[in-house]
Amino acid sequence: MKSSRSTKTGTKFRTEIPLLRPWLVKPEDLLPDFRAVWESGKLSRGEFTKRFEKLAARELGAKEAVAVSSCTSGLILVLRALGVKKKVVVPDYTFPATGHSALWVGAGLVFCDVDLDDFTLSPRALAKIDDPEVEAVLAVNIFGLPPKVGELEKICRTKGWKLIFDSAQGMGGEYKGRRCGGFGVAEVFSMSPSKLITSAEGGVITTNDPELAAKLVSLRDYGKGPNEDMAAVGLSARLSELLAVLAYKNLRHLKKLRAEREKLVKRYKKGLQDIEGIAFQEWNPDRKSGHNYFVFRVTGAAAKTRDELLQFLKEAGIEGKRYFYPALHQLTAYEGVPSGHFPAAEQLCREALAVPLYSGMSGKDQDLVVSRIREGLSGQ
Repeated sequence: MKSSRSTKTGTKFRTEIPLLRPWLVKPEDLLPDFRAVWESGKLSRGEFTKRFEKLAARELGAKEAVAVSSCTSGLILVLRALGVKKKVVVPDYTFPATGHSALWVGAGLVFCDVDLDDFTLSPRALAKIDDPEVEAVLAVNIFGLPPKVGELEKICRTKGWKLIFDSAQGMGGEYKGRRCGGFGVAEVFSMSPSKLITSAEGGVITTNDPELAAKLVSLRDYGKGPNEDMAAVGLSARLSELLAVLAYKNLRHLKKLRAEREKLVKRYKKGLQDIEGIAFQEWNPDRKSGHNYFVFRVTGAAAKTRDELLQFLKEAGIEGKRYFYPALHQLTAYEGVPSGHFPAAEQLCREALAVPLYSGMSGKDQDLVVSRIREGLSGQ
């Protein structure tokens, strides 16, 4: 039975309920500041960027915040500023930008498995890595959930590794009552359209190290130093003033948006919890997710595979995604990087399915998604 909301043209299906939809303040909330930027003629490195950075540092629990053009450019700049040149440990289950950033600074990659329950970097697997060339670890916030921060910090301290957090999906997350933003040497957040807080495109680096922050400010502007000198080799990675306005206005609603997402996720879990073969991302109460995505596993106990369910939902007009897929070590871009066997990451890539979740999602649409998942896994 197909959804009445699905429209088929040839072999294509029209999406009625999208996977993601950016939440934005009302246009009239932006126009006065947009006009001020317009009239000033200063489209970057201005007062609106500074205003956003001040708010970001406060909201994300860090001493310093540096706005950048994207999370990926931010990760590259952090690795560059820290002088990382040899090898970086990255989880095998993550978005490719995590690995890309290490390769962009000329470092090598060491893949590490994740834990199947919470999908994040496995402390046990990390502790087993014995490579004298490893200099840093890029731990990833997965779908809004921070990894096991305390355990990772202990391992990195023991081994002398720099701990950096790829918190692209991390706004709104917490670890032991502390907001994501102040952990490790630095954290880097994305503000792309798919994130809880968006500036259309952009990112922000947070750190408690003022010297590192000052270096990052230089590196995001080509590496400019005093007296027209180039102090280092940087990038053009500034956030424009117009996007800084949008980032600032949206970020003021972080607490409200996270609370709304939490209610939506609880509603999803209540509606899906009794379906055989569905397994949720699980974590202890010492962590809180920002709920950037809602992703569950379609295990071998289900009546259909993840890919069969994904196709069923597509035909019902509901967008889904194999996320993340494939694992990093299976990507063409990383051919030649020493690989291995990463059972949890590989299983997640076979089983994990993202379904629609966005701020402002109606109960009616959410109920329809639940209904179609039930129908898709009915075994009929």
